[in-house]
Amino acid sequence: MQNQASDQWAFFQAKSIKEALAENERGQLEREGNRGGGAELAARLKACNDRIAKYEKEKGKIQERAQLLEKERDEVLRHGRPFGVAVIFLQIAILLSSVAALLKKQWVWVAGMAVGICGLVQFANGFWLFM
Repeated sequence: MQNQASDQWAFFQAKSIKEALAENERGQLEREGNRGGGAELAARLKACNDRIAKYEKEKGKIQERAQLLEKERDEVLRHGRPFGVAVIFLQIAILLSSVAALLKKQWVWVAGMAVGICGLVQFANGFWLFM
């Protein structure tokens, strides 16, 4: 997601640069037109204006797409943190359960189960975001 959004913003920037170059060219053509120009100059000026309009239109579409990808990325990131926390809790639960089996201590096993339940709650939170 992040790469796609970055690519879209880079594409947007490229179109902005092309638009700026076309605007500079239009300014030069307008200055030439003030000194006197013919039909060829008018045609070049019209083509330049058409390119600028095209770039503006394309930039709008690219910007919308980039913003949509950023929103999707943000939504994915909101789900990612609870899953990471769930993994940590579940690993600790597995560790405690293993230690309980080695030591044959029921209270360590109960602690492992409690931590495991916290991990499962965080895992569910990763899907439904209720916390």
